[in-house]
This record gives sequence, C-alpha cells and structure tokens, in this order.
Amino acid sequence: MLISALLVALVMFVAKFCDHTLGQPLIERPLVCGAMVGFVLGDLQQGIIIGASLELIFLGTITIGGSVPADLAVGSVLATAFTILTHAEPAVAVALALPISLLAVFVYQVLKLVYTALVEKYDALLDQGRDRAALGLTLGMTLFYGIPFAVIAFFGVLFGTDVIRSLVDNIPSTVMHGMTAVGGILPALGFAILLQALWNRNIAAFFFIGFALAAYLSLPIMGIAIIAGSVAVYLCFNEFNQLKLNKQQANSTNASAISVDDKDGFFND
Repeated sequence: MLISALLVALVMFVAKFCDHTLGQPLIERPLVCGAMVGFVLGDLQQGIIIGASLELIFLGTITIGGSVPADLAVGSVLATAFTILTHAEPAVAVALALPISLLAVFVYQVLKLVYTALVEKYDALLDQGRDRAALGLTLGMTLFYGIPFAVIAFFGVLFGTDVIRSLVDNIPSTVMHGMTAVGGILPALGFAILLQALWNRNIAAFFFIGFALAAYLSLPIMGIAIIAGSVAVYLCFNEFNQLKLNKQQANSTNASAISVDDKDGFFND
C-alpha cells in the first residue's frame, strides 16, 4: 500500500504542478487524472472508465479567476484510487468524487491565502534589488504548490483505503443500486451545467439533432461525434471563406473609391 500511496501522490503532484505552471493544459481534468491513476495502479482501463464517468459529472465545472466550484484533480485522483484499490464499482467513485472535490477547495483557499501573503515579501525583495531572492521565492512557491495536495493523496490512500474498503463492503445492495442509478443521472447534471453556459439559439438545433440521432436512430456516441465534427469543420471553412470574400469585396470597394476621388480631384483642379 505504501508504493500505491507514493504513486498516487506523484500523480497528484504532476496534475497540480502542470495546471499551475504550464498554463492549465487540462491535466487536472478527471479523464486525464483517472487514466494516470489507473496506469500507475496497474489498471489503465478501469482508470479511463472511472475518469470518463467523472468527466461527465464535472463537464461544466470550470475554474474562472478565484472562483473554484470544485477541485477536479483531488476529487478525481482520490476517487479513482479508492475505487481501483477497493475493487469497487465506478458508482463508488462518483459518490466519493463530489464530497472530496468540495472539501479540497478549502485547502486550495488556504494555500492561496498563504501565497497572497507572500506577495508583500516578494515586492520587498524587488524593492531591495534582491532579484535572485525574488526569483528563488517564485520558484519555491511554484514547486511547493502541488506538495500539500500530494501529501493529502499520500496519507489518504495509505490510511483511508482500508476504511473505504470496509465501508464499501458494508454497503447494502439496495443502496449500491441506488448509487449506480444516481451515477447515471449525474452526467445529465454535468451536461445541464455546460449547456447553461453555452446555450445559444443559433446552435440549439444541433443539440436536438444529436439527441434525435442517439434516441431514434440509435447511433453510437462516436458516430455522432464524427458527424458533429464534420459539420463543425464545414461551418468553420464556410465562415472563413465568407470572411475572406467580404474582405476582398471591401478592398475592391476601397480601391474603386480611391480611383474615383483621384479623377474628381484631377478635373476639379
């Protein structure tokens, strides 16, 4: 269990470090975190399945500025690790990810308070001309950011797996079926949150077209995705060509106007 805890902590550190340092390359998304946890724990397929399930739930969860509705990396990494190590159903990961991700937000806020307090120290170093010390403080803060979350993941897996395993073993079958049903409903909530942010009357028709393809023609998700991607590419090229044509027309109109003005100025002289 010690090796598993260390590997999960490493995944947590990588996810947090990359998203904090590399401009949010989306490493902390549940699909990526689930796959990484599954890989280090020797069950990549289950990690991808759990990550995909969690991705549907957190589909519309986006961090904007200081607003952090849920810590995706912590919830995804720990929920996936607990589910794989206890050999539980993916529904258990769904049940664990939500509270864990919400509790991790408090850790994030405390860490941000510490970092904000260090800004005054950073400015003082720059005013004193101690550029190397300021650079060292910056690098130290950058490297330290993922350590608290990695420590949480390490001790959570090391001491919490047995607790989660005993809890899962004692869950009645009826409750487990209920959790499975809730796990099937929560992705709809994720899509609803996403649609609330993206809904537009101009693209509403595509939503209903996709629904009809899945519900009445029984097309697989991959087939619908290929059709949607093809339509998106066609619309992009069509709009690009239209903008290019409008630009050419505008340039020709401006050239004609300049030519007429030159003739008028010649005859007026």
